Amino acid sequence: MATVRKDNKGRKLETGERYDSKNNRYVFQKMVDGERISITAQTLNELRKKKNEVLCRIDKGGKINSERARMTLNSYFDYWMDTFAKSGRKATTCTNYKSYYSTYIKNTIGKKQIIKITKADCQKIINEMIESGKKHSTMANLKSCLNIVFECAIDDDVIVKNPAKNLQIPQTESKKRTAIEENHIKVFMDYVKNSEQYSYSYPAFVILFNLGVRVGEMAAITWQDVDFQKNTISINKTVNRYRKSDYGFTMGVASPKSKTSVRNIPMNSVVRKTLLKLKMKNTPSLAKLPFIDDSGHTREEIGGFLFTNTIGNAWSEPCFAKLINRIVEQYNKEAEKNHSEKIENFCPHMARHTYTSLAYSARADVKVVSEILGHASTAVTMDTYTHLTENKKREQEKVVQTIKIS
Repeated sequence: MATVRKDNKGRKLETGERYDSKNNRYVFQKMVDGERISITAQTLNELRKKKNEVLCRIDKGGKINSERARMTLNSYFDYWMDTFAKSGRKATTCTNYKSYYSTYIKNTIGKKQIIKITKADCQKIINEMIESGKKHSTMANLKSCLNIVFECAIDDDVIVKNPAKNLQIPQTESKKRTAIEENHIKVFMDYVKNSEQYSYSYPAFVILFNLGVRVGEMAAITWQDVDFQKNTISINKTVNRYRKSDYGFTMGVASPKSKTSVRNIPMNSVVRKTLLKLKMKNTPSLAKLPFIDDSGHTREEIGGFLFTNTIGNAWSEPCFAKLINRIVEQYNKEAEKNHSEKIENFCPHMARHTYTSLAYSARADVKVVSEILGHASTAVTMDTYTHLTENKKREQEKVVQTIKIS
């Protein structure tokens, strides 16, 4: 009489099932068309669910790709990047995925065979990120990357179930977008404009504070984008950073963040006057950057940038942030000597928040503001700048309370 095999809880195990006491897991193995299929799970119920999914797929003519199933996640990720990732995704998205993967996965679960990775393995990575204080957006982006890779592995008949599906990420409060105080902007702009050392950068700051564009969009503006007759500036590209190991260079020009980021922004009198003065100087920029299409292919070189640094290179966001740091530090040193008020340091993106804050203060229509900022919808604008809309609601409530007719 055949011996009935049981697990450590005394439950009967079916043919092909066994309990691996060393690794505290359940294993199912079966030979199909001369190839061994192996499935592992933490619980018996989970094992049988996976087993049934695999056997159903085989009954319908499907087949587990046992060769790729033996790959580590690192090997499969590289295969995915080379084969699938660049189709339908912007090069910058692929670069970001690679960065997230290298930082959080490569030296952890990336070394495991892809078929042996469990949901618990993936959740553990997220839990460690929570403990180390990583931002919600960073965790969400990593989860998105893993989901896409594992879903591809399912379609590729490598795994049966996506271990990154429904990972738990805590809902954290959105960080309040901080605007720069108006009097500090005036002090900063006056200082830059009249500084022998930093006045070259004044036009770039005029664009940032008056148009609410992203730093990469400002850096990518060429004279072809400026239309003095229609009094508009076309935002149609952005300067991005790239991995030198992947592309052979660290900076390039690409299409903006999204389709709605391509837009024409009206110039006010300050922007127009500043750009006309800049054009009259007739100092052509020698800086050129490769243009990378959305598939990651280098197409041409772009030149004629309006704003460059002291050595003639186009601006990147980190370099522009360092410029702001230097200016603020220098100003504050002089302010200390003169016993005048110091100003707060700020990051380049705060100029965009400041523009939005000032637009709301001027009671600008949210749809118009959203279009100028290049957001996908007014919902994005409202969600990003919730604190401003709340302030507006409180103002409206005050108005309602003052009107009392009986």
